[in-house]
Amino acid sequence: MSRNPDHLDVFWVRPDGGIGSSWWDAATRRWATSFSIAPARHALYGTLAAVARNPDQLDVFWIGPDRAIGTTAWNPSHGWLRPWPITQPGAAHYPGGALSVVSRTQDQLDLFWVRPDGGVSTAWWNARANWPSRSIAPAGHVLIGTREAPKRSALTAVARRPDQLDVFWIGPDGGIGTTAWNPRLDWPQPWPIAWPGAAAPGGLAATSRSPGQIDLVWITKNNRVQHLGFDERLPGGWDGLAVAPGEHALPGPIALVGRGPRHMDAFWVRPDRVIGTNWWNTERVRVHIKLVNLPGADMAAVTRALADARTVFGRAEVDIDLVSVERIDVPGMDVVDTTPCLAAPNDRLVSAEQNVLFGNRNNVADGEVVLYVAPKIENKNDAAAVGCASHPVGRPGAVMAYDATRWTMAHELGHVLDLEHVKCDIPPCNQFFGRLMWPSAGQINKDVPDITAEEKSIMYASSLTR
Repeated sequence: MSRNPDHLDVFWVRPDGGIGSSWWDAATRRWATSFSIAPARHALYGTLAAVARNPDQLDVFWIGPDRAIGTTAWNPSHGWLRPWPITQPGAAHYPGGALSVVSRTQDQLDLFWVRPDGGVSTAWWNARANWPSRSIAPAGHVLIGTREAPKRSALTAVARRPDQLDVFWIGPDGGIGTTAWNPRLDWPQPWPIAWPGAAAPGGLAATSRSPGQIDLVWITKNNRVQHLGFDERLPGGWDGLAVAPGEHALPGPIALVGRGPRHMDAFWVRPDRVIGTNWWNTERVRVHIKLVNLPGADMAAVTRALADARTVFGRAEVDIDLVSVERIDVPGMDVVDTTPCLAAPNDRLVSAEQNVLFGNRNNVADGEVVLYVAPKIENKNDAAAVGCASHPVGRPGAVMAYDATRWTMAHELGHVLDLEHVKCDIPPCNQFFGRLMWPSAGQINKDVPDITAEEKSIMYASSLTR
């Protein structure tokens, strides 16, 4: 772990049941000789958790031979303290136990563990509480196996802000369960966030890259690394992507770290016993804007539309890179015919005029999007149309009218990235007027319209985002 940018501390259970440690510092540029922080026969193999609640404080936790949870702590004033238990004997499941600890403020520790009955308990420390404990998930919620065939349990916790805790585990059915705490929500009844059979035993990791966001990874039963993400800004709850294809990971430990709001790294053990990794950055789409037969038109409206598109796509962690802006003269395109302008999978059926217009891709690379801004567009099936994202095969793009509504550019770009219209089969439909992909962009009534978690995943799967 890193308690400041120039220092690392590492901890492990020694073969004799003691706890070893070493550290690295930029000042010495070397690892210190390893040393003991807990004597022999203090810890059972395989379960250890540590946290730095400020740059000058370390706390380490383990399961002892009596199944109590032990701890020790360090700061510059007293060094490493003599270890002591913080639970009664028999509190923790073992073999295959799981611990997780978080520090949501500099003066607060929250510890979580799996009990022998397959439930989850927590204990906490602050200036007013010296490790009281309580149950947060009843018996039978966590996969532990049987006495004859124990399974390695999996548990992880994350604090996405100082007043929010989220805890996750793999259940007996292979699904992923969770519960949460904040000042208004005091550990409600657990609920599932991933389907039965989603996870293999033993590996689960979570991180919070920014307040309101959680990312979770685990290994599936076909040895794929799977991700789920939650973002308070996006309606629709949890959604995610595969981090690594099937047969790329062994069931067992997995780690996830967010080293910034726009970057994550995951690590796991591959079938060949080599450490595997993959990383995530904010996705990007490269866009060119071509103003068609508008030689003297003011760019202000187009600039505002692009800024609005960047705002709404930014919430879904898709950046819009503007590669070029060009004014072009295309005879006969003062009013572009977009009839029929069909939705996917028929969105490659375009008019003759669109086919000609979309041939103007000078300085546009494969996989880049062109947004054509024309004086007017026409759709004989929709007199109110001001944009259309139907485009010829291999020429991704959309055309919109210069006087289009505020969210037309973002809406049509969403279509290019494979988003479909929001459907409303049973009126009233005004509940959907806050969605970017509502069919009539002119009816959008939200300052910044919503992209859902599922729509984010669809855009991330597009061949045009990278």
